[in-house]
Order: sequence, then structure tokens, then C-alpha cells
Amino acid sequence: MSDIEGAGGPCRDAGMQVLPDAPVALLRLDADGAVMAANRAALDLLAAGAGALIGQPCHCVWGLPADALDGEEGVWLAPGEDPARRVRYQRDRDGGGWVLSLPHPETAALLRDVAMLGRDAAPVVGSPAVQPLARRLHQARQEHALLERIGTLLGGCDLDLALPADVAAEPASRRIAAGFGNLAEAIRQAVALSVQIAAEVPHLVGDNDELLRQSQAQVAALESVLESTRRLLQGLQGAGEELQAVISVAASADASARAGSEAAHQLGDAMREVERRAARAGEVIEVIDAVAFQTNILSINASIEAAHAGEAGRGFAVVATEIRRLAEKAATAARDVRAILEDTQQALAQGTTSAQATEQVLGGIGELLARASGAMESVAGRVSAQGGEIAAIDRAVGQVVDLSRSNLQHADQVAARGAALAQGTATLQDCVGLFRLPADPLRERRHARVHDLARAGAARIGAALEQALVAGRIGEDALFARDYTPIPGIEPAKFTTAFDALCDELLPPLQEPIAARHPWIVFAICANPDGYVPTHNLRFSQPLTGDREKDLVGNRTKRVFTDRVGRSVGAHTDPYRLQVYRRDTGQIMFDLSVPIFVGQRHWGGFRIGYTLG
Repeated sequence: MSDIEGAGGPCRDAGMQVLPDAPVALLRLDADGAVMAANRAALDLLAAGAGALIGQPCHCVWGLPADALDGEEGVWLAPGEDPARRVRYQRDRDGGGWVLSLPHPETAALLRDVAMLGRDAAPVVGSPAVQPLARRLHQARQEHALLERIGTLLGGCDLDLALPADVAAEPASRRIAAGFGNLAEAIRQAVALSVQIAAEVPHLVGDNDELLRQSQAQVAALESVLESTRRLLQGLQGAGEELQAVISVAASADASARAGSEAAHQLGDAMREVERRAARAGEVIEVIDAVAFQTNILSINASIEAAHAGEAGRGFAVVATEIRRLAEKAATAARDVRAILEDTQQALAQGTTSAQATEQVLGGIGELLARASGAMESVAGRVSAQGGEIAAIDRAVGQVVDLSRSNLQHADQVAARGAALAQGTATLQDCVGLFRLPADPLRERRHARVHDLARAGAARIGAALEQALVAGRIGEDALFARDYTPIPGIEPAKFTTAFDALCDELLPPLQEPIAARHPWIVFAICANPDGYVPTHNLRFSQPLTGDREKDLVGNRTKRVFTDRVGRSVGAHTDPYRLQVYRRDTGQIMFDLSVPIFVGQRHWGGFRIGYTLG
């Protein structure tokens, strides 16, 4: 024990001559556990005199039992809530007993403060060394309580996170609140979208059912048309065959008519030849008649001469008389033959006329039959062509029927998918319905601030544009124009309009103060109904570098933003619209937009982009 005793000078009391008078309370026990010595610090700590303490069992030291002294050294803690009542013991190798050390007052105070840190949520400690630890433990307890609250809320799908003011100011709390806010608004948008889809699904299902019915009716109608065209094709094929038969008959009749015409022509020629010969016979009859006349004259002269001759001429008179009768008969026969020839000539003339008429009629019939044959051949050609066209129509209608059947199958599939979509939408509504959302997004202080700024900014911008319109600085058609002229050679694409020059002049003094109002505001800009931003904030209107990645962030003016949020901020006329989204730069942020009216006419929207974290 020389290392303990050498810590200070000897004590004044006899019982304490072997213990140093050190700041640490020391006691010596014999082998039986009785107090043999104690220094001044021990007497003060135990509030006892040396006479009352020396010779007492070790139990007098905060109830220390003798059997607790086990081993070469160790620490014993007194029962109770005072952590400063702790005894460190070590075996005394020289005397066979024990040396006890009790905590220094400062150490005791430190132990009590440390114990208090473990018991109290917000302990008040006096030890300067423990105060940083106390603050850290208090912060850790707050973080633990925050995590428990977050766990409880998330376990119940409750996104309505309300934090005390002192906790909400912490950086971690702000990040967590921003995450809850982002998630709550994203789910709110999903809920609104699911409600919108749910409202449209019945119409979609009804339209699909109607499409299915119409497709079925269309298939039935086309099948009927297909059957009709096939019947028509068969009829045309039969008509074509019959026309070919008629054409053959007409060709045969035409040939017969031509043969009849030729025969009539030949008959006419023969009759004309007979008429010519009858005329020649008439001439012969004329000669015979003349001869008979001359013979009759001669016979008369002969009779006269015979009469003059008397009896000698009687025989000659008889001969002359007979000759005269023969001449008269010949003349009579000649006259009869002439009459017959005249009748024959008239009949031949009529026959010739009839033959000519017959020839003309048969020729006309031949021509008519030729024309009829040509017409029927033309009709047959057209029937054949129509048959080909109807065959093509038949094939086309067959293809349309196949397509209609395919469309019918697709319509059936679409109807099934529409029903599945309705069921999926109901499931989505049920899923998002698990979450409890803040009743009013503007209850969040930052949303409320941005809403006030956006309303005031939209009013001022609308008034400035209306004043420019009244002053004649721009026409109404130009101010509300929706024509965009590309600026060549720039990626992403930029455009000029009839009103962007005026906006470059009017908007910066109205937009920039709002964009600079709070450090968490990213931008404050105007957009027309197509998402066109004529004039962006100065921080996003930096000179172009030609580097697409840099210009995407650094120069965003005069662009048309067609993302989900960009195309809606200038198109809606709601009092306000709050949306959360991932920007094309990768940043997750909120966008609150308010419509801008120029007079009574909607011009676009004023949008403020910001973060909650």
C-alpha cells in the first residue's frame, strides 16, 4: 500500500496515521472487515468522527457487506438511486485486509449527473463536462421520439406530420417534413388522378361495349354483303355465259341474213335478166306482129289479084284467104303473147323491186344483227369486267370481314381490359385510400407563403399586361398568339413569339423579387397555356455555352415545357394548383401555379418552384 500512502502527509488522528490526507476518501479494513483507519476526506464524506468509525464493521460504509469484498479488487454499488455511493476496494497485501476508496465530491456529482442523464428526458446537470453529453442525449431523445412518431405515422399510413416548433426547426426534422410533404402531395395527386380515371372508366367501359356491339353488327353486315356479292358474281357469270350463247346465235343469224341478202341479190339479178329477155321476146313478138300484118296485107293484095284473075285465080284466092287467117291468128297470138309478156314484165318488175327490198331488209337485218352482236360482245366484255371487279370486291369484302372479325376480337380484348382497368382503378383507390393526408395543403406554412406570393405576382403581372394592351404597346392578337418560331441551332429548342419581347421588358421587375424572396424558392416565372415560358428568371437566363447539359440548367428561357407539370401550369383556371414532380434537372420540388387574367381573358399562369427541405 505504499503507493496509496505516499499520496500525502500523515493524518493527525492516531487511527489515520497510516492513510494519506488526500482529497480522495480512503479507509482501511482488517481481514474481518472492520474499519481500522480513515482519512479526513472519508470522515467528511461519511459525516462521522474517527471515534465513531474506527472499529466498526464495514457495514457502516453505506451498508457494505463483508462478503461483497471478493477477489483482489472490485467495485461495489450501494443499494438505492444514488450512483455516487460506490466503493472501490483493493486487497491490502501487507496487512491482509482491504483498502477502500470512496468517490470524490466532484466525481460523485458527475456520477449523479450521468445517472440523471439516463433517467430524465431533459435533465438539468451541473457538471460542465457532462453538459455537452446532456445536450447530445437530449437531441438523441428528440430524434428517437421523432423516429417513433414517424414509425407510428407510417405504420398507420398517416402522412399528416405535425412537429413541435422546437423540433421542426432542426435540419433533420426539416428534411423529414419535406419528405412527408413530397410524399403526401404525390399521393394526393395520385388520388386525384385515380378519381379522374375512375370517373372516366365507366365511360370507357360503355364505349368498349358499344364498340363491341357495333363490331358484331359490322361483321354480320359484312358477311351479308359478302354473301350478296358472291350471289351477284354467280349471276353475272351465268349472264355472261348466256350472253355468249346469244352472241353465237346472233352471229349465226347474221350469217344467215347475209346469205339471204346475197340470195335476194342474186334473185334480183336473175329477175332483171328475165325482164331483159322478156323485153327481147317482146321485140321478137313485135317483129312477128309486123310480119303478120305484112302477111295480112299481102294476103289481101293476093285475094284482090286472084279476084282479078277470075277462075284461074280462085285457088290462089283460097290460099290467100288461109294465109290471111294464119296472119290474123299469128297477130292475135302475138298480141296475146305481148299481153302475157307485159304482165310478165310487170310481175318481173315487182319481183325485182321485192328482191331489192328483200335485199335491203336482209342487209338491214344483217347490219342490225352485226350491231347487236357488237353490243352484246361489249355487254359481255363489261359483264366479264364487272365480274372481275365484283370478284375483287368479293376479295376485298372478305378481307374486311377478316379484319372486322379481328377487330371484334380486339374489341372483346379491349372490353376485357377496360373491365380490368376498372377493377385496377378501384384497387388503386383502395390502396391510396389507406393514406391519411393533410386536409389542407396550405396548412403547411411554406405552401401558404408561396400561395400568397403567387396570387400577388399573378395579379401584378396581369395588370401590367393589360396596361400594355390599353397603351397600344401590343395588340390583343399578338399578346394571346400561339405561334412559335424556332430559334435555329439551339438544343433544347427555343422559340420566339409575338409577345416575348414585351415580356422580356415587363416581367423581370415583377418576377425577380419573388424569386429572391426566400432561399428555398428556385424560380418564379410565367407560362402561357402551351407551357411556353417567354422570360425566365435571370439565374436561368445565362449566356448559352453550346454544352447541352450546362444550357439545360443555365438557360431555360423561351422554351416550351411539355412535361406533366409544365403543360398544365398555364392551362388551368383553378384558384391554385399545387404539384410535386421531378424536374428535368433531377431535382424534386413543388410547383404552385395561379392563373393570370388580362382583363377577363385567361392569358396563362404564374408558377413558383420551391422545395420543402
